[in-house]
Amino acid sequence: MSRVLTGERWKELGTKEVTNRVIGSLFIALSGLLLYLDKVLLFLEIEGDNTYGFSDYHTFIWVFMQSLVPLIMIIGFHLKPYSSSYLIPIYCYTIQIIWVFRPDMKIDNVLLHVFAIGSCILFIVLTMLIKNIFKWRKCQVQLKEEFQHETQEILHILKAKTISEN
Repeated sequence: MSRVLTGERWKELGTKEVTNRVIGSLFIALSGLLLYLDKVLLFLEIEGDNTYGFSDYHTFIWVFMQSLVPLIMIIGFHLKPYSSSYLIPIYCYTIQIIWVFRPDMKIDNVLLHVFAIGSCILFIVLTMLIKNIFKWRKCQVQLKEEFQHETQEILHILKAKTISEN
């Protein structure tokens, strides 16, 4: 998805752009990883006092992160992150979707990860397909414009020839 940065490419992009892309990629990765903050707090046995009306503190953290993560992702998106960084939130969100319907499923379940990896592969394939469709469409528009330009030139030549013969 993203190109490898050789020394020449690094100079071409400039360190500011590369830094922004790396920071954007970190924001995107963080947006996926924050979805599991409730699990980390549960593992570390950190419990808060205020549940803000939720059944427990970890449910509050989970819902809060579900709301906050898209905002972090938007910030990262504006820094033009590397495309591969989107695989982290896709992987994490896929697992979250499964847990919504099967909350009893454990993290070590192989099918859970197979489904998440499959979703990432599907995302890559769809991204490449859409990108190629846009390239093909752009090429078709360009060919049409070239044809129209050449047709106009031929008409001008024929018009000039017809006028000179009369």
